[in-house]
Amino acid sequence: MTFRDWSFCGWRLPVRHRAWAACVILFVAFGRLALVPALADGCFVFRWNKDIDIKEPSQKAIIVYDAGREDLLLQVKYEGPLKEFGWLIPVPSLPTVEKGSMRPFYELSELTQRQWGAPRGANTLGVRSKGIQEDTVKVIEVKTVGAYEVAVLSAQDAGSLARWLKAHDYAIPEGKAGIIDEYIQKGWYFIAAKIDLDKAVSFRRVLGLSPKDAEPSAATRRSIQEQLSSGELHPLLISFDTPKCIYPLRISAMGGKPSEVSLYVLSAQELLDKSIYDKGVAKAQQRRQERERMVKEHGLGGGRSMRNLQSLRLAMMMYSLTPPAENGRRPARDWTTADLEAIAAESSPDAPPQMLDERYSISGYELLQCMLVMPEQIPQCAKDLPRLEGRSWMLAKQVCTFAPEEMHDLEFQQPFIFLTAALATPAGAEAAVALTCFGTRADPVLIEACRSTNALERINASSALHAVQDPGLADLLLLLFKDDEPRVRFNALLASEPTSDPRFAEPALTLLRDPHLDIRRLAVLWLGRHDTKEHVPAYVALLRDPDHDVQVCALQVLSRVDPGAIPRTNLLQMLGNPDLVTVNSALGLLQRGRAGGWTYDIALRSPRSQRSGEIKYISSAEATPLTTNRLTMARLIGLDILRHNADGQAVALTLPLLRDTNSIVSNRAFALLRTVSGQDIPQNDPAKWEQWWAANKDTFVAPKPAP
Repeated sequence: MTFRDWSFCGWRLPVRHRAWAACVILFVAFGRLALVPALADGCFVFRWNKDIDIKEPSQKAIIVYDAGREDLLLQVKYEGPLKEFGWLIPVPSLPTVEKGSMRPFYELSELTQRQWGAPRGANTLGVRSKGIQEDTVKVIEVKTVGAYEVAVLSAQDAGSLARWLKAHDYAIPEGKAGIIDEYIQKGWYFIAAKIDLDKAVSFRRVLGLSPKDAEPSAATRRSIQEQLSSGELHPLLISFDTPKCIYPLRISAMGGKPSEVSLYVLSAQELLDKSIYDKGVAKAQQRRQERERMVKEHGLGGGRSMRNLQSLRLAMMMYSLTPPAENGRRPARDWTTADLEAIAAESSPDAPPQMLDERYSISGYELLQCMLVMPEQIPQCAKDLPRLEGRSWMLAKQVCTFAPEEMHDLEFQQPFIFLTAALATPAGAEAAVALTCFGTRADPVLIEACRSTNALERINASSALHAVQDPGLADLLLLLFKDDEPRVRFNALLASEPTSDPRFAEPALTLLRDPHLDIRRLAVLWLGRHDTKEHVPAYVALLRDPDHDVQVCALQVLSRVDPGAIPRTNLLQMLGNPDLVTVNSALGLLQRGRAGGWTYDIALRSPRSQRSGEIKYISSAEATPLTTNRLTMARLIGLDILRHNADGQAVALTLPLLRDTNSIVSNRAFALLRTVSGQDIPQNDPAKWEQWWAANKDTFVAPKPAP
């Protein structure tokens, strides 16, 4: 029977398997197409999600902080009746209040979504209002600011302020006066704002009408209510002196409901609120713990999935190893899915090894969104917030949802300080990831933390070394390769991967004996990619190591560095290794001069390869370790080689396989013997086959080799 070659994912298949492989290709192709995002003109299309930044937050603010002065561009979303709407905003010093514009919000929303994508998260400053002035309440200013009637107040006690607010149609929820008193005790001022539909002046100002113009129509009033409920009514621009950049969130707890807050802070240095950062870290840790829980609870299911994947690969091998039928037709399949699962289970470890690779799907920008913005990037902001003109600023964005009991006034600080302190805590892994957002500024901090005597700090800091660009990193990695903590060694190898520093070769070679599988794998990757032939004798010596895992590591490195240096005797010994990948790698090197992969080399069945002399089958005697390997698939590979050789040694090695506990092996051994010998001895009579061989082995003449 002749076969035509066909390529599938690097494997060359006989045409009789082409339909099966085509189904796999279609499945993979359509699966991948489902994951491809929409493209236009060959590139990704940016679509601004206006709703998530503008319409969804209960309150949003742009804060400009510089030289002890804060400009707070504040906008609130309110969906109830306008007559019940009131807004009480505490600030730490006497403020000025002006009409603001929504244009800076639109501009920064689009700018930050282009940089980091749409956010997840947000809050409310608004309280319902109702308002006779008491002696202890000082009304500093009353004016109309766009659609709002605004009063700037100071008070001596909460009771007096509450009475003033009630006299002016503001309402304070029962039992919430203590929150107001907290601000009064600190000497803060209050801005009370509301919309009064009965006062046309408000609408004349916002619409640009003169007093002589007609009253606004019902449609105009409805439009303003719609803007307020959608979060797009013009904001208030509040300016005040403050030694620290703040956002008055505690007052929002009076509403008694969760609230979403979306904040942009522009300042000379990065400024973030630590509590919002901490909530982001808590979410990230929760995702990681959930992943770990699922791995633990569904370990059997995960192992089953891995065996299913192995079964798919083994199916490819089984198809390639199926001997041709005697009548020249396509042979019947002599194995089932259950057989494949059982074969896959043979090479699966009883207990999964401890995994050191705890990297999980989180980027620094999920925790820390900061960027340098130039004047040309924020023209609308500079127009509406004049202090922004003519210089660059650091822009930070934070979005978070607060429950009432979580609400407190936000204080913004430089994140570099609290991230550095967090490296020695259980939240240090997230802090290290966030620090990478600062580029080379974070390098000295991470390097110093990696030299700490605190093991947790070293583990956390070393997890971010892949982003460090300091020229002294190589010296640090040489030290960390010998660290007592396995995760530090793992992280050091991970950081060294792109570096070809020859000083790494010796420690990486030593790590081939590390007790942790993940570390050995990374050491193999580094040595296979970067090492030279200088250490070939050391790798050859490791092929004789009593530890099978060390042998496998040495073989994997040598197959990349210098395959020709591997002694044939060592490769033949590895055919008995209880690891199928090792068996296929050794066999590929023996028969084709290059290591095989997960599956048996299907190209061996190609007549073209055989005619060209590319394939050099091992002898039947050399195949002995395959026939005695505890892996069923290895014994089947051995039978395939014996079928090809069909000599006296092949017959002698096949006879014991008639008694194999696996029916596929024993059936194929019987088929091989019957084809080679021409005898009609029953399969269930191995003793008679052995008698026949004892009588005929001296005169046996091998038939023509099988194709």
